[in-house]
Amino acid sequence: MSGSILAAVLVLGACGQEKEKEEEVAAAEQPENEAEEQNNEDENIEVEKTEEIEDEEEAGTAEKTQSESGENINPTIEEETGGDVEVVYTNPNPGLTHAYSDKVTISIEEYQIVHVSNMNESAKYNFDDEEEGYVITFKLGFENKLDEDVFYNASTMMLSDDGTENLYMKIGLVDREDWLKGDKDNAGRQYAPGKYTGLQSYTMTKAQYERLSAPTYTFDIPTLEDDFNKRIGKEAIFKVPFNEKGAEKASKSAALYADKMVTDTIADKELFFSKEDINETQKIDEVTITLEGVQYADITPTTANEGRFVNFGEGPLVALTAKFQVKNDSKEAITKLLIEKRLILDQNRGTMSSQGMLEPTQYGDLQPGESEEILAVYLFRKDEFGLYKELKLQFGPLKDSNAKKLFKEKSVTFDLPMK
Repeated sequence: MSGSILAAVLVLGACGQEKEKEEEVAAAEQPENEAEEQNNEDENIEVEKTEEIEDEEEAGTAEKTQSESGENINPTIEEETGGDVEVVYTNPNPGLTHAYSDKVTISIEEYQIVHVSNMNESAKYNFDDEEEGYVITFKLGFENKLDEDVFYNASTMMLSDDGTENLYMKIGLVDREDWLKGDKDNAGRQYAPGKYTGLQSYTMTKAQYERLSAPTYTFDIPTLEDDFNKRIGKEAIFKVPFNEKGAEKASKSAALYADKMVTDTIADKELFFSKEDINETQKIDEVTITLEGVQYADITPTTANEGRFVNFGEGPLVALTAKFQVKNDSKEAITKLLIEKRLILDQNRGTMSSQGMLEPTQYGDLQPGESEEILAVYLFRKDEFGLYKELKLQFGPLKDSNAKKLFKEKSVTFDLPMK
């Protein structure tokens, strides 16, 4: 996922159902399209209604079976804590997959949350020395379809919804034989071609669990030849729903371009206008730049990141994120971090530089023959944004690693739709 928006690369599947809410969810999701497509004949109407009721009952039964199976996918938790372990939430088919490339992927194949109580005294440190707590266990799948080995640490982090807390992975709550690891070295970092599965567990206090609805789960980038300069793709970032509220939040995030406001939980975004099928292409010599789309959103900084926005005052803010695809068919290496992206306001009112702190981190050079997704992010005070009638985006000049401008310092300019 080169890189793509979360909707393209983090396929957010059906959320596991909580025991007390499963029947309500099944009823709420009763299909309606069958009744709308019939020919309004009385007999057909009765048949369609009967089929809807039967389908609803079958769906409810399936969800009930799924959520009440109660099988603990990680028995090591009970062994290591000596506690009483109760399964409270299971998602056996989340459908969360990230493609580092078309041949290297990481997937969350299943995840489960358990409540732990009545544990040994020595195990309480996992839960800030409290009497009870929660553990989420992920079943992960890593697949290498390349013709060579891939090096992968399977390093992860989990961040709370509001960005204020890092949760802690507990390797001791997973049996070593069940870790996600490669088979070519003692450290488990070298993965020969093939499919690998393993578990990871994170702990939460009771208070943390009650605050969470869709934390962010981030995976490191694999490499070739154990060389950081030969990274494959971009970080894998998932919103992991804990409940119905979390599923709704994850679904909204999946529709957003993957700037750092989304991936790093810096701000909550509410889209008010987007056009994602612009696909306008221009060229700087043999470099093709395609403006794929734009998104405009009202944003609210998360609690942990409010300080980043103090220069914009206390009023509401608007973010513009423009998505480009860049294909380098030239003979020059282009340093991604040094690509200039400047917004032109109402022709002569002024210009605005993009907000690098909110854009995905770009590593290295775009080599000849390579393509890359580039996001440009701009912030406005909402009252000021309402004054602008026309926005243009100047892309370029392009530079090499010594900051030398390439291709005779040329740039291209795109008109951005605003409504």
